[in-house]
Amino acid sequence: MEDIVLYEDKRYCCGCGACKNVCPKHAIHMKEDEYGFVYPEIDNDLCVKCGMCKKVCGYQNTPEFNKVKKVYAVASKDEETLKKSASGGAFAEYAKSVLNNNGVVYGATMLNENGEFNPKHIRITRVSEIEKIQGSKYVQSSIEDIFKLLQKDLDNGVEVLFSGTPCQIAAIKTFLKKEYANLFLVEIICHGVPSKRFFNDYIKNLERKGDRKVTKFWFRDKSKGQGKTIKIIFSNGKKYIVNGDIMSYTGLFSKSLTHRINCYTCPFAQNDRIADITMGDYWGFHEEYPEYNQKKGLTNLTGISCVLVNTDKGMELNERIKDNFIILESEFKKVEKHNEQLYIPSKYNENREKILEGYKEEGYGFVEKFYYKHYKKSILKNVISSFIPKKTKQTIKRIIGKIKK
Repeated sequence: MEDIVLYEDKRYCCGCGACKNVCPKHAIHMKEDEYGFVYPEIDNDLCVKCGMCKKVCGYQNTPEFNKVKKVYAVASKDEETLKKSASGGAFAEYAKSVLNNNGVVYGATMLNENGEFNPKHIRITRVSEIEKIQGSKYVQSSIEDIFKLLQKDLDNGVEVLFSGTPCQIAAIKTFLKKEYANLFLVEIICHGVPSKRFFNDYIKNLERKGDRKVTKFWFRDKSKGQGKTIKIIFSNGKKYIVNGDIMSYTGLFSKSLTHRINCYTCPFAQNDRIADITMGDYWGFHEEYPEYNQKKGLTNLTGISCVLVNTDKGMELNERIKDNFIILESEFKKVEKHNEQLYIPSKYNENREKILEGYKEEGYGFVEKFYYKHYKKSILKNVISSFIPKKTKQTIKRIIGKIKK
């Protein structure tokens, strides 16, 4: 029998690890390429050519998509939940509902283990643990240790909420092979993912500049309102809070220049959705609703989520917690106008290859130099923007919204 080929091209692999988990002979392991992106590799001495790995690939065998049923702008009524969330706290409210129903929740965390940040999915069982999986992580998380644990929970009748990128949702669905009434799938609006190694090399580059360790890192700090502010805490106790687009890692991420190659042809970036619920930032809310009275509670000073409810199960979960939200029914066209990745993949730019090749040859120092050399205007614009108060920006957006209407 011929050896199994898991993918013909890296554009057709998202690195989820479903193939590794389904292999009955443990013949597949995940291996980093020269840029740090993980791909499955088969040990042909162990492989029995059963083909289960090919069948379980949710990226190449995409499950059925769902038409969006309802669209909302939401914000949690709980101030503490809202404060700890990247946007409006929608995920935390869904998680609380499932946990309070004796369920479990799976989501991405960013653990600092032995001096290295390790983005991966974990299982939580208590409301007090939600903080571990709140917030944005602009780096690929590993779910490969989760598949069988999640399936065991479901088979035991436990209510489960799984949150992840659309390709991770697809992986869970194809791995399970059947529908579970006790499973709620929630996807984020995904812009693409850099590799774990690339992120950690960025952290090491930061540490070398000040001879100090990074102990905590937030991609989305809300001390200045909902936006792209990052927050870093160092081992000497110092904090660094800055517009993310000024920093090389997050700036290049925003420009889609450091993603996995498959992210640029993502089959899940379309109007129909793979999960029960889709969540993200409600960018442009004040532009779309210039007459909305912020005293009613929806403002990007504290955070607004957009929520797309795509299935009957999604409607059921949303109905359970709707009283926990300040909520406004919206329209898909208003959300997609400010979230391109809802309908098209991230745009490929040839600078990606220049950046990653330079990174491979010279390390992260090359990336830093490239960013500050080639994107001076963009960086300057963001530096100036960081000095403009959030309320002033809101006023400008409301004026723009009125003009467009």
